[in-house]
Amino acid sequence: MAALFLAFWGGSALAADVAKIGVVDFQRVLKESRAGREAAEALRTKQAERTAELGRLKKRIGALQGDLENLALSATSRDVGEKRKELETLLGEFKAADQKYSRLFEEINRRQTEKIRTELAGLIDGLGRKGGYLLIVEKKEVLYAPKSMDMTSRLIGLYDKAYEKR
Repeated sequence: MAALFLAFWGGSALAADVAKIGVVDFQRVLKESRAGREAAEALRTKQAERTAELGRLKKRIGALQGDLENLALSATSRDVGEKRKELETLLGEFKAADQKYSRLFEEINRRQTEKIRTELAGLIDGLGRKGGYLLIVEKKEVLYAPKSMDMTSRLIGLYDKAYEKR
């Protein structure tokens, strides 16, 4: 009876192919690939522009607050009211510019990330087919995987070569 059990269950287990599974760390691809580094640099440039513009607005707000304090001591209530209104307008501009840049950065980051992810999909598909992989998953969804399953370095190399050809 035991021999029959082993023949039935053991035979199918021995005949099964070993499933090749790969793991890709997308965040590492973003940080280390040429496309990811260039995207990050473009974002840093935009952030520097934002910081400069917001800095100019902050200076104007500070100067206007100083003027308002001086006016409060010597000017008419009408002059003070006009300066307050000007200050409120400038504060509104500052807040609007800050929100505009925040949305802009989120959108730029989302588009660049999605573009890289789309470009990687074709490379991952080819790598999986050529390598005989059953499954390739993103590292952030994996609780445990041995380092031998990590194919991120190979993918970065392939992606950088493809990126240079453009």
